[in-house]
Amino acid sequence: MTDPDDLFDQLDAAEAVTSDDRDTIESSVDQPEADALRKDAGSDQVKPEPETTDSSTNRDTGELTTADAQSSQRTNGRCSVGPTFSRTSTHVAECRFCRLRLDDKFDASAHEGTCPSERVAHCRYCKHPITRRADLEAHLNGCEAYQTAQKRAQHREQTSEPVEDESFNDQEVEREAEDEEEEASRLFIDPQPHEFHAYLKWDCSHLDNPLRSYFGLNSLQKEHDFEKHGRLRTDVEIDGDDWAVEFGFKGCGIAPRDDPSFRLDEVREYLVYVYPNAYSSWSDAKKEARKRAYFRISPRWPNIETVEGARSMSNPCDIEGYDIEMEGANWDFEQYPHILQRALASLADRQGFRFNSPTPIYPEDFAPEAAHSSSNIVDAELYVRVTDGKTGRVIAYDGTIHRISLLLSGDREGYAKTIRDDRECPGHYHTATIGSMRARDLIGGHTLAKEIKHYYMRNPDAVEGTELENPKIGVSFQNSIHDETLYWDDLDQLERELDETLLNVLEWSDIPVRPDSQFYVADDYFEVEGSSRWRKLLRDRLPRIEEKQDAQVFGIASQMNETDAELVDTLLTDGGTTSPKDLAQAIGVHIDTVYRALKRLGPVVEHTYGEVQIASKYIAQEVTGYIDSVKDSIHEGLEGALDGLFRAETYGERDDPWTRWLDRYGGSIRQTEGADPDRLDVGFRPADFREARRLLREGAARWAEVTGERIRRFGFEFAPVVKLVDGTMYAPKNFADALGKPG
Repeated sequence: MTDPDDLFDQLDAAEAVTSDDRDTIESSVDQPEADALRKDAGSDQVKPEPETTDSSTNRDTGELTTADAQSSQRTNGRCSVGPTFSRTSTHVAECRFCRLRLDDKFDASAHEGTCPSERVAHCRYCKHPITRRADLEAHLNGCEAYQTAQKRAQHREQTSEPVEDESFNDQEVEREAEDEEEEASRLFIDPQPHEFHAYLKWDCSHLDNPLRSYFGLNSLQKEHDFEKHGRLRTDVEIDGDDWAVEFGFKGCGIAPRDDPSFRLDEVREYLVYVYPNAYSSWSDAKKEARKRAYFRISPRWPNIETVEGARSMSNPCDIEGYDIEMEGANWDFEQYPHILQRALASLADRQGFRFNSPTPIYPEDFAPEAAHSSSNIVDAELYVRVTDGKTGRVIAYDGTIHRISLLLSGDREGYAKTIRDDRECPGHYHTATIGSMRARDLIGGHTLAKEIKHYYMRNPDAVEGTELENPKIGVSFQNSIHDETLYWDDLDQLERELDETLLNVLEWSDIPVRPDSQFYVADDYFEVEGSSRWRKLLRDRLPRIEEKQDAQVFGIASQMNETDAELVDTLLTDGGTTSPKDLAQAIGVHIDTVYRALKRLGPVVEHTYGEVQIASKYIAQEVTGYIDSVKDSIHEGLEGALDGLFRAETYGERDDPWTRWLDRYGGSIRQTEGADPDRLDVGFRPADFREARRLLREGAARWAEVTGERIRRFGFEFAPVVKLVDGTMYAPKNFADALGKPG
């Protein structure tokens, strides 16, 4: 059983990293203008400390002295505020996490340990955040998850039960540590919600009249003269601002309900528009990308039918109530049902201007918490606006967006696409789309199909000189290629995945994930502000994915037989959907032969649901460079067989790693006279020098394994010659140096 005191013993034994002697959030920034303003205002009450012999700053250079550098070491991870400050500083301290400058010792002490930018530790058992000021022992005493873990450990010790593997093995832990740089609660830039589209449903069958609000909307329609005045317009206050509310209707093709209570000859859908009061219409507000919301209210009942000629109406849950399409921009996603309620309340206030007893509208029928479980989301986007010229790593040909699509998008999947539109300006509209399966390859635990994009305004010249001239980086949900329905109840998952993907794209593109006014530009809706939240940040996985796919291509290409090469060549050159049966007919072999080839080619070829495709666009690109070399090597098989016979006669018939390497890569050895090393020609053609060196190092390792010699001796025994795919010859003169120094 683990003693909680041991945790603190480990802290006491840790190497000192700070000292209580120095202020680790000290500032040496001189601000004479701000200092003068404070003096004039009578607020600058902090007097500088008298100069001491071990002053923190050299008088002539302003650099830290050796003694001062030693005294600024940190102890126990604490950020302490001591009595010694920079002689030239006009501030008492500067927080090393958020760079806030503090003019008062008491403010500095209060700020210490409470900075929202400081990373927060989390209990390994219950994941509760723990600040530096928290009492760890007190937390463990009250942590139910910790107590449960201790009881399990004690039970295993008493019963001598084998310890179950409740975690990864060492190799998996190491791999996980490499993949996931951090998963912590810290200050992150807050993205702005942008486009949103959902279908929310309300089942009101518990009411005496489930469609009472629909009849209320119909009553309001009959009160207003649409032909003379157009849509009915009123006002509503939301979040302290005045908004215009427009009311309209349209035909929908639903047949009137065969029920005595339904006395309408025609069924209509009712339209509600919410937009800034300063605009004369919804269209004008949308044209200028203003904050807005739109609701299409459609009635539903069991066994609903449509009129002749109209497409059938869906009501899979047989609800009796409403199906409401919600669409808009720049509101927080969870606000839309609340906006609907407020808009309906404002319309209810307009009832009765013509009828003495109108059928009322009941906004409470659309309570957000009462939305039906089948309510679903079809589109949502989060974005940040980044300073123009700071997004080069995002949009470069080898940048983040292009590499995501290249490495993670299947070659034949319909949704696998990259868009690069630079007609208006460089980086005008760049996107990468990945499906559900690829989303989890990019960030573990993600399941939502997404589009990652970088884009400017439609007409960049029209907004030159304004904040809108700067590009947006956004991540949106892609319902059309998502494997399953994304329900309204999954809103938290949606926001987390979009937020994490956006933050990781920024991180991989060398754009800070914290609020930074040098990188981010505020607009009418996006603000350069941050909040502390739990988000998963990873090391850039793209180089690791690329390296893995390089190794897969290299390993498979070197072992292809004729059927494999023909199959891959067909996949590379033949468009459209391809099945194993189509492949068998195309290359003239039995379908069982195709299935065996697909099994061998597993890492680079995907076979799912009767469709065959190259695993990614990047793999397709790399395999293209190999395929001609592989086919040439196969056609030259007779020469390779003769080389094998020569080796058998020279070295004897052996089945060892070195011989297998020679056979696999078409290696032939030509003996030379004197002390010169034998010439080693390699028949296989790598794509570049890096792969050529890797191939030769593998051969050297196999030779050393068989002979018992040091691997560097290989460079003195053989003079290797490798021809690349593009015809370039790789024949290093001092290959022994590439194999490392002798031990």
